[in-house]
Amino acid sequence: MLPALIVLGTAAVLYYLSQQTADAPGHCAAATGGSGMKLSFDEILQLATNAGFGCDGQTAAAIALAESGGDPDAYNPETQANAPEGEGSYGLWQIYHNKHKEFTPDQLRDPQTNANEAFKIYNDAGGFSPWSTFKSGAYQEFLP
Repeated sequence: MLPALIVLGTAAVLYYLSQQTADAPGHCAAATGGSGMKLSFDEILQLATNAGFGCDGQTAAAIALAESGGDPDAYNPETQANAPEGEGSYGLWQIYHNKHKEFTPDQLRDPQTNANEAFKIYNDAGGFSPWSTFKSGAYQEFLP
C-alpha cells in the first residue's frame, strides 16, 4: 500500500508542476509575486478534501480559484486594509498574514498548509463568510 501511495504522490506532484490555468478574477486580482504555476480545480479540490472540507470541497476549491487564480504563490498586499508591508494575503485562499502570524509567508504559500488554515477559518466562522469572493458570488463561475 505504501509504495502505491508514494507513486501516486509523485505522480500528483509531477501533474501539479505541469499545470497552467488562466488567471481568475476576484478581490485579489492585484495579487503579485506568483510563480506563474497554477493548480487546477481538481488539484485544489484534493487539497480542500485533505484539509477537511468534505461536502463543501467544491465550493472551497472554487473560492480558491476566485481568490488566487489557482496560484499558490499569489500575494495581495491588502493596501486598502492598510496592512503593514509583507502582512497581506497569501496563497490559494488568500490567508491574511496580518491576522495569522503563527505562519510565515512561505508557509502560507504551501498549498496544503494554506488549505488547512482555510478550513480552520471556515470552521471557526461556520461557513465561507470570511471570503469576499463567496459573499460577492464571484466563486460561482469556477464551480464545475
